[in-house]
Amino acid sequence: LRVPANFFDPVRMLTSYPSVIAANDQANSIIVKGYSPNYVLWRVEGLDVVNPNHLANAGTMGDKPTANGGGVSILSAQVLDRTDFNSGYLPTGLGNGLAGIMDMKLRAGASDKMQYTAQASLIGLDLAAEGPLNKQKGSSFLVNYRYSTIGLLSSMGVDFGDEAINFQDLTFNVNAPHKNGGALSVFGFMGSSKNVFEAKPEEAWEQEKDRYDITFDGFTYGLGLVNHFKPGTWNFSVGLAYSSQLQNRNSQSVLVPVPHVYREHYDSDNTMVSGFVKANRKLGEYGSLETGIRLNNYWQQLESETVTQLYLDVFTPYVKGSVNGLLMQPYASFTQYVGTWQLNAGLQYARFGYNHTDSWEPKLSVSKAFKKNTIALSAGTTSQMQQTQNYLVVGSKGIGFTRSHQALAEWKTQLPGDLKLKSSAFYHWIVNAPVVRDAPYYSSLNQWDGYIWNDTLVNTGKGRNYGVEASLEKRFYNNLYFILSGSRYEAKFYNGTTYTDGRFNTKFTSSLLVGKEWNKKNRSFGIHARALYLGGLRQALVDAAVSQLVGTTIYNEQNGYLRLPDYFRTDLRVSWRKNKPGYTRTLSIDIQNVTSQQNTAFTYYDTFLQKETTKYQLGIIPVLAYRVDF
Repeated sequence: LRVPANFFDPVRMLTSYPSVIAANDQANSIIVKGYSPNYVLWRVEGLDVVNPNHLANAGTMGDKPTANGGGVSILSAQVLDRTDFNSGYLPTGLGNGLAGIMDMKLRAGASDKMQYTAQASLIGLDLAAEGPLNKQKGSSFLVNYRYSTIGLLSSMGVDFGDEAINFQDLTFNVNAPHKNGGALSVFGFMGSSKNVFEAKPEEAWEQEKDRYDITFDGFTYGLGLVNHFKPGTWNFSVGLAYSSQLQNRNSQSVLVPVPHVYREHYDSDNTMVSGFVKANRKLGEYGSLETGIRLNNYWQQLESETVTQLYLDVFTPYVKGSVNGLLMQPYASFTQYVGTWQLNAGLQYARFGYNHTDSWEPKLSVSKAFKKNTIALSAGTTSQMQQTQNYLVVGSKGIGFTRSHQALAEWKTQLPGDLKLKSSAFYHWIVNAPVVRDAPYYSSLNQWDGYIWNDTLVNTGKGRNYGVEASLEKRFYNNLYFILSGSRYEAKFYNGTTYTDGRFNTKFTSSLLVGKEWNKKNRSFGIHARALYLGGLRQALVDAAVSQLVGTTIYNEQNGYLRLPDYFRTDLRVSWRKNKPGYTRTLSIDIQNVTSQQNTAFTYYDTFLQKETTKYQLGIIPVLAYRVDF
């Protein structure tokens, strides 16, 4: 609630940490340590769920929906407690996400009295209520409804591509503590989103998009429960969730004489039932054992088609089919303390029933704590199943897990002034990545919103992600906080001849987040700022001649990925809060890209302008918000 211009979305705050970059200003899809956003796994309350974001097509090069990320999280900041983000080395029990795992926790409602929150801003209206269900037992509920008013920003001149955009969502959490410790949590979320673009009259055409009618509809929902209890010497946790996402995008052009894409259709229906059982037990005074299993059953259906006036199969992707199966991940880990040393060893297994492929994942970490310092060495293997569309490529049903052998060295120290310094070096050796059988430079490591459709995929791709990163952080204390971070890394993939720069190899990140608040009696005034200076994103070269012939943008991955200009952005937040008996009022304004810096998002071939054209990231965006807690 303090970080500027994050649209009350915890994922956008992650870009203040090293090696994390937003793939596009319009979305919360993130690039971590040079990995594609497809390699981030989403969880709610420790349970795997379908992509819990609105507008999954936001910010992509082809306006295609993606499996991870979207315009904004369905879970409003009003209902969130803490968000755990693990990246790099993933401990035993965490898997199926090579780049990292985003686990959003929901807070328990107030257990003593009813409380309400109302917030109105230029991006939405939030209404929340919470209170006790049984004061004697400490049970409570929390519910939040949000309705988008993002159209107000468009009317103020913010360029969202002249699209009508709206979304709404509902989230709830019921919490019931147990007598002997632990608690039962029942939660649910539901969100719908839509954007519409209507073709302009021919005399008003200024770009390719102006001659298309485009609609996108998305509906996502989930229901789950988590129960923590301690019947004896063991601590048990069980969880079960059902989540589903339906997405439909259609693009239809008016007829014109020049070659162009005539029609695009995308329809997906993803459903997941996920569950886990885990148990912990102390072994003597200095040891512990954790064992458990995760089970995810997937029902995934996808149809994607692009039709051009000049219909050539090699340039016209068509993918249709279903991927249904059980992903099973049993694991066990052992932890032993010897003085100030800590040893953790674990083994995890993954098996996907759809095509009967599997992977073993051993893990080992050693750490030593000094008075104010901690050092740690970790190594292990993490695996991830493939994107739905990759299994549907002709002859590719049998492709197995992509594996990342990860090593990490960390140093943490506590400095005077409540400062925490953390630095690390990492090396990831990636194997078994799907690549096109006859053209290994088409690698799934470089996928995000695009498809590989015209040749069989095989698990022979390789990659190397390695680098160093550091952060200096001061928690909010004495009304001041800051995070200064930076990283330098490489993300390479094997193109069949040599290791070369991958699509998401931005080389470096650097950021400064700082905030200060001043309190006087019942008032508080705060100023918060963030600056991001990041390495430029990459894209394949546009093949203008072929693009003109076919009528849509054709990228030539065979010649590698061109690095776009570096990215720079500054954000600002100014807030004023006043406490009164029984209620608190907060007035704030967030300004993203306060200097209106023009950052390149990507280039494409515009069939109307008949030339390669640059698409830029978002310009200045002001978000005014008024909040009342009572």
